[in-house]
Parts: sequence; C-alpha cells; structure tokens
Amino acid sequence: MFAVLFLVPLLVLAQVPVADPPGKLPVPEKLVVLTFDDASKSHFTKAGPLLKKLGHGATFFVTEGFDFPTNKKDYMSWEEIRGLSRMGFEIGNHTMDHGAVTGPDLAGRIRALNQRFAAYNIPKPVSFAYPGNAISPTALPILKAEGIRFARRGGAPEYAYTTGKGVGYEPYLDHPLLIPSAGDSRPTWTLADFQSAVAKAQSGNIAVIQFHGVPDTAHNWVNTNYETFEEMMRWLKSSGHTGISLGDLEKYVDPTITPSDWQFPIQDRQKRIAGGKGLENARPAKTEEEKTGWLRIMARHGFTPAEVRGVTGEVQTLPEVGPSSWILPYPGGRHSRTGFRDGAIRPQRETKLSFFAPFAKGGYAVLDLPEALWLTRGKGRELGYLAHTHVETIWDRKKVELEPLEWKAMEGGFEIERKLPDGVAFRAKALALGPNAASLTLTLVNGSTETIQESSAQVCLMLANLEGFRAQSNENKRFDNPEALAVDATGKRFALLAFENCQRAWGNAPCPCLHSDPGFGRLLPGESRTLKGFLGFGEDAKALKALAQKTIGSQ
Repeated sequence: MFAVLFLVPLLVLAQVPVADPPGKLPVPEKLVVLTFDDASKSHFTKAGPLLKKLGHGATFFVTEGFDFPTNKKDYMSWEEIRGLSRMGFEIGNHTMDHGAVTGPDLAGRIRALNQRFAAYNIPKPVSFAYPGNAISPTALPILKAEGIRFARRGGAPEYAYTTGKGVGYEPYLDHPLLIPSAGDSRPTWTLADFQSAVAKAQSGNIAVIQFHGVPDTAHNWVNTNYETFEEMMRWLKSSGHTGISLGDLEKYVDPTITPSDWQFPIQDRQKRIAGGKGLENARPAKTEEEKTGWLRIMARHGFTPAEVRGVTGEVQTLPEVGPSSWILPYPGGRHSRTGFRDGAIRPQRETKLSFFAPFAKGGYAVLDLPEALWLTRGKGRELGYLAHTHVETIWDRKKVELEPLEWKAMEGGFEIERKLPDGVAFRAKALALGPNAASLTLTLVNGSTETIQESSAQVCLMLANLEGFRAQSNENKRFDNPEALAVDATGKRFALLAFENCQRAWGNAPCPCLHSDPGFGRLLPGESRTLKGFLGFGEDAKALKALAQKTIGSQ
C-alpha cells in the first residue's frame, strides 16, 4: 500500500501532544469523570474520604429535593456538603427540588440552590446533572444563561434507563450540556460492570460514571454497595485511570464549541446499536507492513496515544520521525474539523489526504477529494457518495455498505478509485508540483446503464489543523470562482483551492473549510469526464492564483 515509504525502527512515543482546540490539553487515554447524585449521606461519610485518599476527583450533585430538609439520616447537611467542597471536590447543581427540567421556572430552581451554595461559601456551580436523567432541549439555553458549562445526562436514549448502560462522551460531537453517562451504577453492579463502563475512556472519548449513594439508604434501586464501590475505586487507581470532576473537563474541552444539531450524534448511535454495530471508528491494519506505514504517517501528524488508538484500535508506539512527503493519506483518529462535527460523524479516511504547509510549525490541511458526489438521474438528484455520516446516501437507504479503501502511492503523490455498486465510479489523484502546491484530478465514470443528467462533486479543504487558519469564520476567506482562498491570522500566509468547471466556491465557517465544487455535467452510459484542480500554500496570494490558473486553465 505505501510503496514509496521506508521502514524505520519503532521508538517510544515522544510526540508533542496536539490539543484540540489550542489552549486545551489533549484528551488522554483512561480519563474518567466520577459523579454522585442526590446528596446522599454516604457521599460525605464514605465516598468522599475514600476518593480523597486515592487521589480521585469527583462531582457531587446536590439537591434539596425528596425529604432532604428533614431527613439527615439519609441526606447530607449543608455543613457536610461544604465539607466535601473543602476536601477539594466539585459541588454541582441538581436543582433545588429535583424536579424535571421541563417543570416550571427551571432557572429559578437552579438559582435557589445557588443561593444555598453562596450562603455556605461553596463556589457557584458550572456543572449540572439532569434530575432523573430526563433531558429536554428547552433546558439548554436556560443552563447556559445560568452559567452552566457542562451538564451530565444518563445513558438514555441510546440505552434504556433501566439497563444502566451508556456510551462514551465524544467532545465536540456531544453537546457539552448533554454529556452522556458511560454507566449508571445499580445494586447488581460488579467490578466487571464498572470496568465495562470505564473501558469507553479511550480514543479521545471520556467515560462519565454516575453513582448515587454508596450506599444509597433512601433509594435502594440505585444503591451501590460500599465494599463493591471501594473495589472499583482501588482498581481505577491501580489500572492507571484518572478520576476527575465534571468541571475538570474544561482543561480538555472548550464548552463554547457546540454541535449544530445535538440530536444527530445520539440518533447515529441509536441506529448503530439497533443494527448490532460497534460505535468505534478504528481500522486495524491487515499486515505488519501496513501497520508500520500508518504508524509513520501518524508520527508525521504528531498523534497522541489516544489518537493512535482511534486509528488502530490499540495504543502503539510511533516512529521517532515520519515520512518527509508533504502529501500523505490522512489516518483518521484526530478529527479534521473544529466545529460542525455532527455534520461529519464517522469520517471515512478513503478520500482524505493531508497537505503539510511549508511554513515552520505550519501544520496541515485535510482535503476530501471528493467529500460528496451528487447525481441526477431518472429519480431526481441523489447523493451517490459521502465521506462521512450526516445525510443518507442512496446506498445507506438500500442498506449497502461500501468496502473500505486506501490511497495508493504513486510517483509524487497518491491516487484512489471507488466503484459504486451501480457501476458509477470516481478516480482521484494528487501530485506534488513542488513543496507547497499540488495538482489534483477528479474523474467521474458513468459505468451504469442509465444516463446521468447532471453530476457534481463537493471538494472540501479542512483547515482545523493548519496553523493560523483555525478561525471559525468566513471573514478570513475570499471566493472568486473557481478559487477559494483563506488567509491566516497574521494576514501573510494563504491557502488556495480551485477546480475547473467550479459550480460554487464557498466556505463553511464552523468547520472551518474551503470548497471549490466542480460539476461534471451530463454523462451518457460509458462516458467519463476528468476535471483538474489545484491546492497550494504560500505567502504570495497573486502567485498562488497564477499557479492555480496555469494548473487548471483560466476560465
């Protein structure tokens, strides 16, 4: 597969961690958020002291609901809640009355509890847990307005509440005010159940675990036996996991970056679970040579252990250096977008290439060649191919899965060919023109028996990992069909994408990205058409434009 690559000895991981976004720490493997609901007495007498002894962080979500005001046998006093805070634990808001978030005056019920916090010199909460794990989109703007930055839900709707099962939290895909629980402890839980939930803390995902009392003397249906709890916490420590509070997520996650559609990642998981499919996106190598090639490529990208696992399914050591080529297949594992990730769930690496900038520490951009393929035939306009999950393709509707493909190395670049089940095919090539520019070609072949009345592709250059170009804005972009141009934060460096017969030059600000989307027009059965494209980086926009026009031909 990687014929142009050579093998080097594997050394210990020594890459500089890449945070997402800048200013945040990269999400490590084995990161676990420990949360406790309902102000159970055992939080102060049992859980807190053990967690403090073992060095785990945690969030205790308190409420004055149930018979909290009068029942000090089963519930903490405010002095004890303050004691947990002084131990260094986060105290979170669970509403004053433990009432549903759809109930009256949610803001008022949050504020009323915050007044109690203020009276006992407990920091104003930035974390929230949904009472009864019942969520509602109407709560999101209210929580935000009340200063809540992270909010935990249960494992539903991906799994039924009664199962106690859940999913890993995927930062920037899951809404920070709808963080799922990876597990919700029940009386029947054993160490194995806990380990199964914690195992979701990998490949950039975080396991958020939900407990109630340990023991819960008021609510036996969510009770956790203290001896079992102690076994879980000691195993967590000995196995190298890090237990943190929900508020501690801000070290790793920017809560201001939110998905455009909070439901889409949930619905995607529901479909996969119902179909018996896994939720991972890793693709283990088939041979040692292939694995070594991908590890070298990941070394060039500066991948962290968590990102390596996201690609291979396991943590592996990386070479000390990667290949010198400035065009490489994109391995996956680290998302190529900053925002709008719900518009690119489970991104496929088949059509993605990384183009490394010639600037010092310039990073790289990721090109989808193509991102999508639109075909108009007898049934109207249809999506024939998409490089991720967001909109159903004709093959999704027919429940036909496309086989995984990989780029093939060729002199000076890479090529790939995808033949769709109906005979339509596309071929893509990227060839280096030098250290900062590449010629692109995209060919569409109508191998079907039906005339394609109209056809077009989306070609997307994602800028999230290109240093200085990460701004989620179109203010730093110019579109002069067929050219899509972006300028970095210094105003001195440029990235340009262009395709002949461009139907639309544009940018999606939240990603951020550039598009130059070419049209292939009408194709009879057996007919094909090849279009030329250009991608380049530089400090002279006029020179880039001139080279683009020379490469694709002036229009």
